[in-house]
Amino acid sequence: MRRIFPGSITTYSQFGHLKVPKSLNNVCPVCKEKVEFVLKSTYQSSKHGLMTESACPSCKKSIPFIILTKENDTHPDVYIYDPHRSTDALSQIEHIPGMPEELIRAYKSAVSVYLSKENLATAVLAKRVLENVLKNFLADKANGQPLDKQLELLPEHINLVKSVTSLSPLMASDKELHRMLELEAEMDDEMAELVMNLLEDLIQYLFVLPGKIEMTREQIEKKLI
Repeated sequence: MRRIFPGSITTYSQFGHLKVPKSLNNVCPVCKEKVEFVLKSTYQSSKHGLMTESACPSCKKSIPFIILTKENDTHPDVYIYDPHRSTDALSQIEHIPGMPEELIRAYKSAVSVYLSKENLATAVLAKRVLENVLKNFLADKANGQPLDKQLELLPEHINLVKSVTSLSPLMASDKELHRMLELEAEMDDEMAELVMNLLEDLIQYLFVLPGKIEMTREQIEKKLI
């Protein structure tokens, strides 16, 4: 799911006491073109919201939209179904440029046997995934080394802060993004959405992911006691 920010909504219609989007500009999750979606007014209603769809004018695919309603809120949150923005790692890794095919296959196999509740096979394939991850960065230095030693070597072979520090040139005082953030230049709908995506990615990278890894590590430690 990907949130639609209010600046992308071009027209509204009334649905009971709610003001719901009628048309909006956004990137199609299928063809990746920025188009104007016209939402169908035939909503599937539930206790927590509405569901409708719209055909992409570019690829003609039908795209689902979710409208989450809150008590006493006349402007509900709107989301487009975008599997590429899913938090499920399996749906993410297939669309990341440069992702090793061997790693994708190993992870898919691990997920498959885990869902089949084959714990012995899960352990075997989980180790294979770990080895593939580490080999991708360590190359020959991973040969003959146990996993703990490989993990110790990892920070020497990957710049874990590069993705953050690479944002620095974008924020330079002579750049257009800096002027937008200082309200010296106008930010259009597409740039507003990109900036919000960047904020989400930064929070995930700097806070959510390290926190999740730490919590999982603690849970594994407690399980092993």
